[in-house]
Amino acid sequence: MPTKYYVRVSSMEQKVDRQLLAYDGADETYIDKMSGATKERPRLQAMLADLQEGDVVVVKSLDRLSRSTKDLLEIAEQIQASGAGLRILNLGIDTTTASGKCVMTILGAIAEMERSTIKERTQEGIAIAKKAGKYRGRQKGAIALNGDSLTRFKRFYSKGFNVSDLSREFNVSRPTIYKWIEVLKQRKEIK
Repeated sequence: MPTKYYVRVSSMEQKVDRQLLAYDGADETYIDKMSGATKERPRLQAMLADLQEGDVVVVKSLDRLSRSTKDLLEIAEQIQASGAGLRILNLGIDTTTASGKCVMTILGAIAEMERSTIKERTQEGIAIAKKAGKYRGRQKGAIALNGDSLTRFKRFYSKGFNVSDLSREFNVSRPTIYKWIEVLKQRKEIK
């Protein structure tokens, strides 16, 4: 059975090496560098579009595929509808079996709960820091563009990527992309 390995990290700065080392039997590998909170990820969508009957989608862990129960179930349904299976390496789950399908539904709910818990803890920490006068929000220029990211941004911009595409690719808001473009034009690094 042909395998399609899906790899995802949350930001451009994170490395995919650990996931790539976890599975080396893939016929094709798809890599996204953006949040798992949405299923609108370019390489995920490309992989789903490429699926054929008999393929097996492989992920290192459930949260690499999605952090939303709804999205996870929709992705799993799309995989199943194409006649493909899903294998989650760290859990030993294979959705070509009935027990694998059941366990995946439960795990999707757990992944969503984990994301909500992280968000709650972050908000609690910010509230405590604000009370103590130690939190002022993100400082101007906190989302910096430098090093490899700067090189990639300039290359993508010069190839005509639009603001929405750049926003998704670099996992930042559209206003941040507009600021980056403005700054780089002022520096005469882009036209």
